[in-house]
Amino acid sequence: MGLGLKDAIEQTAEHHQRDTNKLSLPDNYWHPGFITVLAAYVNHHRITENNCTFTRPSYMQAINMHGALWGEDQYQQERLRVGTNYSLVTALNNVEAVDIATGSINSCVRQLAFPGKGRTDYPKGLTDLTHVIGELHDNVWSHGKSTGFSFAQRSAVPLTQRKEHYLEFSLADYGLGFLKELRRAGISGILSHKDAIAWCIQKGHSSKHADLQDDWAQQLPQDFMGGSMFGSGVAVKEKENNHQGLGLYHLMKLVKTYNGELQLATGNVCLEAIGDEVTYTQLKSEWPGVAISCRFKIHELAVDKDNEENDPQLMEIMQALGGE
Repeated sequence: MGLGLKDAIEQTAEHHQRDTNKLSLPDNYWHPGFITVLAAYVNHHRITENNCTFTRPSYMQAINMHGALWGEDQYQQERLRVGTNYSLVTALNNVEAVDIATGSINSCVRQLAFPGKGRTDYPKGLTDLTHVIGELHDNVWSHGKSTGFSFAQRSAVPLTQRKEHYLEFSLADYGLGFLKELRRAGISGILSHKDAIAWCIQKGHSSKHADLQDDWAQQLPQDFMGGSMFGSGVAVKEKENNHQGLGLYHLMKLVKTYNGELQLATGNVCLEAIGDEVTYTQLKSEWPGVAISCRFKIHELAVDKDNEENDPQLMEIMQALGGE
């Protein structure tokens, strides 16, 4: 089965030897959610390469974990499976890196889901997913409190003789998290991490309070489709127009429409969604930032479903991003 996002939050804290700043994790298969949480944790705590022991080191080098964390790509072989089995782990630490990561990972996501050179007729479900991934990348940079990391991978669905595959995408940062950011933005009535998550996934909260003026607002270029990592009401100012971000509402909508799976962790709470079933679980260890992992069966993304419900906001964003 392997280990995912929640396992990473628990194990990184448990196995981190703070007196020596060393981290050594037990051997297991790591899903993308585990890998991005691990990267954000190692980066925040400034654990050196010599003090960090990865399981399956050749694989971790192949996906560029070392390059993303310490700036040195040690992989000496040609990465034959990039774009067919995985993307590269990418650090999101400035606007240029975000643009590169968005293009690179979305290109990989398309290839992971539907291999074929020169293809342009991607299903709407996949197109919608790439738009959300781009928005999440932008949002990590726009709130600028911590470097984020993203990663995508294709894997076989168990018991299908490799005839069906998952497409899994994950992103994590070690920033302030939802609760602190909402409080900084002056949003009242948010008393817990669960409250913060519940607020952030509601429709319209990606820009409802964008007119707030506080010292956390950023100046963004006209063509920047930004917001906060979670699409909240944190103040975002642009030179002229105030674009609206997709926000988590649309990510939740994709999960519901295409029978996906989502884990979203911040503070001491993790939202877990399977299709339209949503639950909240308590985390054994707190995650100061935000970590998101979602996966879809590729054949589900290939089915033409109307998940927009004539949503003019989403249609406008799609057109602005070059979508159909």
